[in-house]
Amino acid sequence: MRLTYYHGRVPNFGDDLNGVLWPALRPDLFDESETVAFVGIGTIIGFPCAPYRQLNVFSSGAGNDPLGRWADRDVTFWCVRGPITAALLGLEADRALCDGAILAPLVPSRFPAAHHDSGEILVIPHWQTLDDPGWEEAARLAGYVLLDPRGSPEAVIGRIARARMVLTESLHGAILADTYGVPWAAFATSGNFQASKWLDWTRSLGRGFEFTIVPPPSATGFLRYGRPMAAIGTSVSVTDAIAMRDMRGRTEQAARPAMTAKARVKARVKAWAKRSGLLNRFYDMSPARTAEALTGLARVVRQPSTAGTITQLQTRMMERLDQVGRSGR
Repeated sequence: MRLTYYHGRVPNFGDDLNGVLWPALRPDLFDESETVAFVGIGTIIGFPCAPYRQLNVFSSGAGNDPLGRWADRDVTFWCVRGPITAALLGLEADRALCDGAILAPLVPSRFPAAHHDSGEILVIPHWQTLDDPGWEEAARLAGYVLLDPRGSPEAVIGRIARARMVLTESLHGAILADTYGVPWAAFATSGNFQASKWLDWTRSLGRGFEFTIVPPPSATGFLRYGRPMAAIGTSVSVTDAIAMRDMRGRTEQAARPAMTAKARVKARVKAWAKRSGLLNRFYDMSPARTAEALTGLARVVRQPSTAGTITQLQTRMMERLDQVGRSGR
């Protein structure tokens, strides 16, 4: 089967981890098949995957693509990211294992095998959030280190595994911190934050999920993605019902209509406001305010999952991966 996963216009270490992790763990599984695919890490259930007719899904999550897109394919769900995805798909509970990124320490030739504290407090915005200016200054003012999730999996995971603490808007920033036993806290800066996929993952660990709304250093993210779901400074707890409703809506939504003339005018007005800095003044946004919020967030980090929990999930996932190999699919 051929390894397939999401390739964006810019790198993202969580997606790119697929290309390193799976061939290192089970190189015998992969070839250049044009019909059979292995679908791995990412919120990619339902994503475009022509020409493959037979899909082997392993640790993927739902939430970005319409589920009906795979209706005419032969799909085997070996395991999915968590119980929210499993319930949405109508799968048995044992199909919900965890995100495959927790297997990174099992490849010591590419990733650290264990945590070694460097003393760094890392700030990891979502890879799209980093298009907005001011993050370097915000991290510097807080006395923290900005980590770009658009780096290579080896570089990003290596830094996370050595961190003292991780403050992250990147889901895989949290997953890798938790895997390596590093305390972490989640934050959101715009409407681009997808809380349902986070709860999907934390539920696989037997935990709930809470995140904090942090003001970004500039308002440009508000222009692209809208305001976050709660007021700045608010701590938000996500329930299973809310996550399921959100995930169902995301996977059933129709294609967006073409931009209307009115919308194009509105976009030009927003672009002008962005250039003039009016929105930053209106929303009182600056790197200094972001730094202050991040400093507060560092005081409420959550402790990571126990080593026993991580080891148990890694063992179960590797056993399931062996089943894929024995299946002959």
